[in-house]
Amino acid sequence: MFSAREHLKEKLHSLNSRISENLDFDFSAVSRRIETMDDFYRLIMNDFLSCKRLFYRGERIDDPNRHLLPTMLRHSKELLKDSDLGIIHIDSKFIYDYYSQLGNFVDVFSSTMGKVDVEHLYEICAFAQHYCDFSPLIDFTKSLYPSLSFALKDRENFEDDIILYVLELKNEDDYTNNINVANQWIKDLSVYAGHFDDKAVKSAVRDMISNKQLPVIPDDFKKHLERIGSNPSPKAKLIDVPTNTRMKFQQGVFLLLTDFQLFNVTYFTKNIREQFSITKFIINKDICNDVRKMINDKAPWYSYKYLMDVEGAFKEAIDNNIK
Repeated sequence: MFSAREHLKEKLHSLNSRISENLDFDFSAVSRRIETMDDFYRLIMNDFLSCKRLFYRGERIDDPNRHLLPTMLRHSKELLKDSDLGIIHIDSKFIYDYYSQLGNFVDVFSSTMGKVDVEHLYEICAFAQHYCDFSPLIDFTKSLYPSLSFALKDRENFEDDIILYVLELKNEDDYTNNINVANQWIKDLSVYAGHFDDKAVKSAVRDMISNKQLPVIPDDFKKHLERIGSNPSPKAKLIDVPTNTRMKFQQGVFLLLTDFQLFNVTYFTKNIREQFSITKFIINKDICNDVRKMINDKAPWYSYKYLMDVEGAFKEAIDNNIK
């Protein structure tokens, strides 16, 4: 006998499963806590020492509002200040135009560093990530020590737990150490960012109801929705092309997120978790000093004070060997 209640219950369960699978905004579904140094060595250090294809990123605080985002998308409200629709399309032309508006930034870079146009953006994006704090890239590193040092920042007192993201590569097609491939990936960048103020949205809805009008959706946004289907979760790419001495020393790589929609600072994470084995480790603040001391003991040249000072790091390495 057909049961409407059971049918509804089944539908709700299915819906809840799909929501849980897609709406994991801060990778909480794959988070693990590190409470002791034994946990740290067993769950993190052992894998690092076994030379797996792992990539790391440290965060100074465990905050669900600190989403894993490129610098250019952390302030989407500012990017949207001139948008009447509350939506912008960020692609290679958008990035090039933005850099071109920063005084003589592109001209100086072109004359001193290399060619810049919409087909050759990787090097200027990497430069801007380190020196202008605006790029479509997210910093990761192949070494555990720099990632932890960025999270610890040589502090001795910790009021909050810290975060360590660990990505393991599943498919070599999502990784490159070729600058031509990196340029192509950024050329193909396509992100729709929207920032929606609650009051503004409610006001717009009231206006639409009173005027009996439907919102106008740009044709290119419609095409984008058709292309990505019902799961607008980013594709993730790892770029391992050092562009300066600091990046080489830090063993830096970049994560590029593309083909997705960003709502304020929120996006779906499903595709990333399918492309990479990713774990968000929450490290107990009570052992952070022990982790800092471990770095100073095993690799003091990777302490926070040297991450931006390559010359000092090499001096530390020499002095450490002499001692």
